[in-house]
Amino acid sequence: MSNVLIQTAEPMTSWIFQGNPGTFRINDAVKNLEKTTWLVKVNQRKMRPGDIVYLWRSEHQNNPAGIIAKSKMVGVVTPMFSPTEVIQYWVDPNADNTREDRVRLEILEFCENDESMIERSEFLSSEILSSSLIIRQPNGTNYILSDLEAEIIDDMWASR
Repeated sequence: MSNVLIQTAEPMTSWIFQGNPGTFRINDAVKNLEKTTWLVKVNQRKMRPGDIVYLWRSEHQNNPAGIIAKSKMVGVVTPMFSPTEVIQYWVDPNADNTREDRVRLEILEFCENDESMIERSEFLSSEILSSSLIIRQPNGTNYILSDLEAEIIDDMWASR
């Protein structure tokens, strides 16, 4: 009898990554780039290729906060500089491009306009999503979603 090690694949995790349109033209980036990179501040070891990442635009100049795109991680978190194609969407292209933990994302779908996004107000009206981290601690960059939060957001996104 041989000893066979059976590895089970870890379940995929879903995330919300937040972008500030005051420093990054997030709407333009998700519409024009097939792939981008995103700064990773927490939970680096929990992130894996294939994880789903919803991109959240923070409120800015009377534009509502909420999810404007769905993406997928296509690499592991790696210390890297922001690539040139992403820097062109920085509000200040002369800002320091520092080598930091980032992950590559493939943009799967994006909202053509604000009417089709999942607004923060929809999170607030949901019993489950109203207590999500993006609502309770809105100053972060990377938010892990519970399975239930991910399921609700997946359904909301699919209905757009």
